[in-house]
Amino acid sequence: MRMNEAFRVIITRPEKQALIWAKKLSLCDVDSKIIPLLEIKSFQDSAEMESIVRPIKNCILNLDLYQKVIFVSQNAVEYGMEWIENYWPQMPIVISFFAVGETTANLLREYGVSVQDLAETTQGNMTSESLLSAPGLQEVDGDKILIVRGVGGRGHLAEELRKRGAFVEYCEVYQREIPAQAKVQLLTWLRELSGSALMVFHSGETLDAFQALMSQIADEMKLDLQKFYGKLSVVIPSARLEKKSMAVGFAHCILAANATDEAMTQAVNNYFRSNQRDGK
Repeated sequence: MRMNEAFRVIITRPEKQALIWAKKLSLCDVDSKIIPLLEIKSFQDSAEMESIVRPIKNCILNLDLYQKVIFVSQNAVEYGMEWIENYWPQMPIVISFFAVGETTANLLREYGVSVQDLAETTQGNMTSESLLSAPGLQEVDGDKILIVRGVGGRGHLAEELRKRGAFVEYCEVYQREIPAQAKVQLLTWLRELSGSALMVFHSGETLDAFQALMSQIADEMKLDLQKFYGKLSVVIPSARLEKKSMAVGFAHCILAANATDEAMTQAVNNYFRSNQRDGK
């Protein structure tokens, strides 16, 4: 039996990943609505974007000078490997590769890249914090480390590695933007909303985008944001994001084991089962 529409899951991640997860949720009889709050844009190797792509080229051309390369996300792999394959027909063999999360590691393996360590603990966490406990990142004094990521990502990983004596650089191969249609989609959803909503935020950047858009919408709709947030439940994939969500004032924060589709689906199902038992 399909879940009550009042508890429809609102998926806020970029559309490509959102569509994949929505299909998996439907197999569990969970209704969902996709409202992408971020879109991923790569940098094209063109004269118009030369000032932006030059640092990327420099990192890629000097790839064999790094002892370790860390990919922080699937997008980092997708766009980073595109650059690498353009300049390196054969991957340098002197590099140890690391990934934040099993999904990121699996995507690297599809490119023929073996991963030394994952950001996954015995509890299933897949974060920058858990990757820092990886054996291969303990003795890094003097190592050159490249972190492949999007523009403006978290700095915690680099900061901690520098404290351990590593020389760390970023290769920022994509950027995140709030889609032009996101505000209209949120407004439409709010006007149709009845009952409770289960929001899902896969990242802090997505939550930030949601807050920024809701601040604009609140002025237009004369909406009491704190009261509104107090009626929303959210699913998040990390303790760091749980703390951030609680500070916003959401009614209930459901912590998934990690950001994989499987773990997030399990958290959603647990939420629904709990509400069905309580008769809500």
